[in-house]
Amino acid sequence: MTTTTHAVPQAPAAPRDRRRIRTARLAACYLTIAACVPYLTLKIAWLGGGTVGWKDPAEAEGSALYVANAITLGMDALAAVVALTFTYRWGRHVPAWLVLTPIWVGVGLLAPIALSAMPVVVIESLTGPAGVGGSEAGLEGWVYAMVYGGFTLQAAGLAAAFTLYARDRWADLFRLGTAELAQGRTRPLQAVLAVAAAVLVAGYAAVQLYWAFGGTAGIAEESAAVRTATASLVNGVWAVMALAGAGGLLTLVYRRGSGPLWRPLAAAWVGSGSVFAWSLYGLVVVLGQPGGLGEQSTVLNDYTLLFGLLAGLLMGLTGAVLLTDREETGRRP
Repeated sequence: MTTTTHAVPQAPAAPRDRRRIRTARLAACYLTIAACVPYLTLKIAWLGGGTVGWKDPAEAEGSALYVANAITLGMDALAAVVALTFTYRWGRHVPAWLVLTPIWVGVGLLAPIALSAMPVVVIESLTGPAGVGGSEAGLEGWVYAMVYGGFTLQAAGLAAAFTLYARDRWADLFRLGTAELAQGRTRPLQAVLAVAAAVLVAGYAAVQLYWAFGGTAGIAEESAAVRTATASLVNGVWAVMALAGAGGLLTLVYRRGSGPLWRPLAAAWVGSGSVFAWSLYGLVVVLGQPGGLGEQSTVLNDYTLLFGLLAGLLMGLTGAVLLTDREETGRRP
């Protein structure tokens, strides 16, 4: 039997509450945009031939690095556009897929930085040790602090802006319990996709945890020699986020638990976006090798990235099918 759920009408917010929400949305939007400015400025300078922040100006040359800088400039500019979309009324009329895809990837990229890299980078840039890339890193320490500090603020701003936007556009998702989620016609497909994704995540997370706890198999000898606590911490965060994403997705698909729906939905959202976005980034670096990055890649590293990319795609696809099926089920009498 198919369970049908209908959105419960929500009483309009009081004028004072509406003003507070409006103020919060504006603050989140312009915090995000302000946090983008330093990174965009740096990228524009590099694309214009500047070498500010580079220890050796010669390392700033190369067509692959130029293309990488152009792409990352565009991505950060897109973050500002997305923040505006979440804030103003016209954003409600943008197709859901056009809103959800960039924020899924964006939060996936930014969340691990906010949770792990930024605090360590700031400490290392101030105290003078190796920083993110070891003592031979090509960039000055202040660049890491500025860039990752900005990314952390962007993560906070976009998360707040998207939450307020989603509560306005899809309010019922914040009122439903997990067990109340409608079960539509694609439930068997969702189960197959979710289990397949979980298997891939298990392999991906196992390797990341092995590296997080000091393992060096699959890491190039040169990289292992200068490996810092930052790298281990990031590996651990990637593993935990991937496992959280798979766990959240399985909870949604099998309707486990009696808590609010938004909790496993948020875990699946951020976790799947993280494993997809960072695996895709890693594979692009391995293939393009901008600025010499990715030259020391190994077979184990490459397959781990491939597993992560496929797992993220499957989790994202499962979530899209689940939410689409939910909307269609809600429309049927």
